[in-house]
Amino acid sequence: MLSDDALIFLQHSIKTVWTLEILLILRRDPDRAWNPEELIRESRGSTLILQEVLANLHQARLIDTDGDHRIRYHSATPALERLVGEIASAQARRPAAVTKALLSVSSDKVQNFANAFRVGKRT
Repeated sequence: MLSDDALIFLQHSIKTVWTLEILLILRRDPDRAWNPEELIRESRGSTLILQEVLANLHQARLIDTDGDHRIRYHSATPALERLVGEIASAQARRPAAVTKALLSVSSDKVQNFANAFRVGKRT
């Protein structure tokens, strides 16, 4: 469904379903500059969610914000655009599979998380 690069990008840069949804809203019309209230209304989210999403998208270098705090989709590189395009295409075809991929955590990560809480070896 997704290439390894797109899957890694999805899990490590997009991170949440809300971020994916807002990214795809912005990408649908890259020439449109959205104000925060419009994005909240369109995504049925909240101010708090939008702040977190925009921070993720900014860190992933996928948005630009102008002086009036209006947000546009803008991929910083062609490679990022290819990854986002692959994710958007997969989301259009199999949204449940993309959501599952986004939320899945490798067994190594689960084990590392569990090990973080292990105080000592039990006998």
